[in-house]
Amino acid sequence: MKIDKPKIPKQLEELDVAILIEVDEERFISRGIVLNWNVTELPENKISFDQVHFQDVDFNRVRFDQVEFIDCKFERCDLSNVDFGQSIFHRVEFQQSKLVGVQCTQSRFGHVWMDSCVANYAAFSFSKMKQVKFQHTAFNKADFFECLFDKVEFNECELDASNFTETSLDKIDLSSCTYEQITVSVEKLSGCTVSTEQAMGFAKSLGLLIKE
Repeated sequence: MKIDKPKIPKQLEELDVAILIEVDEERFISRGIVLNWNVTELPENKISFDQVHFQDVDFNRVRFDQVEFIDCKFERCDLSNVDFGQSIFHRVEFQQSKLVGVQCTQSRFGHVWMDSCVANYAAFSFSKMKQVKFQHTAFNKADFFECLFDKVEFNECELDASNFTETSLDKIDLSSCTYEQITVSVEKLSGCTVSTEQAMGFAKSLGLLIKE
């Protein structure tokens, strides 16, 4: 599956987000690299980031309410416990970042690639995802409750104790992923690709007795 990469210029100037938020009433931050996040409180106005590269940034449990990230990249960032509720991510990459407990409920993801990240306990419930690739990422005990998937890939991810209740897994391939158990809605499991071992696990969870 082809994922459109963020359209970020090669040469970027460092941005001081605290100053930009203070002076820009439109809250539109664009074309730059963020190396230090020194914002302790965000305004109520909606904030948009366009063509921004976040590198080695610790967001310290920031609450982003209805924020937009367009053509952005997060590299080696710590987004643990950050609240991204009702946000938009379009052409965004997450590389080697920590997203433990991140809250992305009711958000929209388009052309998003997450690679080599840790997103245990992450919450994506009620989100819409189209053209999204998750690769080599840990989603143990993550919540994908009632998500809408359209061309979503999970490649060699950890999904133990993750929740996909009320989410259709049609055309979703989980065969390369590892988990001891996951929670799914049986009626929405049709069309999901799994390994033989995973299929046996689903059968046992349904109460079937498997004779070997």
